[in-house]
Amino acid sequence: MPLLPDDLQRTLVVFALGGARTVPFVWLIPIFGGPSLPARVRLALGFGLSVLCFPLVAGRVPSGGPALWVLLSLREAGVGLVMGFVAACMFRAVEAAGRLTDILRGANLAEAIAPEQGSRNSPLGDLLLLLAVVVFLEADGAGILATALARSYEAVPLGAALPGPASLHAAAFLVMVASAKLIEAAVGLAAPALVALLMADLVLGVLGRAVPQIPLYFVGMPAKALLGVGAMLAGLATLDSALTVGFRGFLELLERAAQLGR
Repeated sequence: MPLLPDDLQRTLVVFALGGARTVPFVWLIPIFGGPSLPARVRLALGFGLSVLCFPLVAGRVPSGGPALWVLLSLREAGVGLVMGFVAACMFRAVEAAGRLTDILRGANLAEAIAPEQGSRNSPLGDLLLLLAVVVFLEADGAGILATALARSYEAVPLGAALPGPASLHAAAFLVMVASAKLIEAAVGLAAPALVALLMADLVLGVLGRAVPQIPLYFVGMPAKALLGVGAMLAGLATLDSALTVGFRGFLELLERAAQLGR
């Protein structure tokens, strides 16, 4: 006699397979909380999103045993990881721009370890990441993510065959493109502050040659710290529009991630 009724067992399988795709999706994207949220809360959000996707999953689970369901779970987790990584890159690019500015202005020397994350924080990185989340939500980003997730179930339904070499190659190429775009966007967003800090280094170098008695280290560190913050804050007006434009490129990659199975 089975431990669970067939209907309940099938419902739990559908719920678990749905969570295999939605949990990585939620885990990686900062608008769902990111590392600042406890792991169990992010797991709860991921499985909660799988409940909303239940109509897209129910009725598409092929008949089979635990071995087939394990393989399907791995395939679903791979789809969720690719989509979550591509969607997270748009936010990590903005955070990286702030971190890069903090490094060049010397603020990384005073960074503290955030207890909830277990890693060093970055004042400008955290500020720009929050700004990116606000801009993304203002642009109906949550609806775009939901649409992309729904389309991924149309492109790669549960009953589809396991991915072949072509699909794996396309997924790997998409991850590389998203990573390259992350670096490009981070450098582009930090460019005004980087130029200002470079000019400050040149001025300090000339000043040090002209007046060797000036303690450049103690004069330059606070000056560069203030200059980096000022340059970043002065560019906030244009940063909003730059984020809006930059998000479009990442959303196109997310759309491609949602169509990988086709």
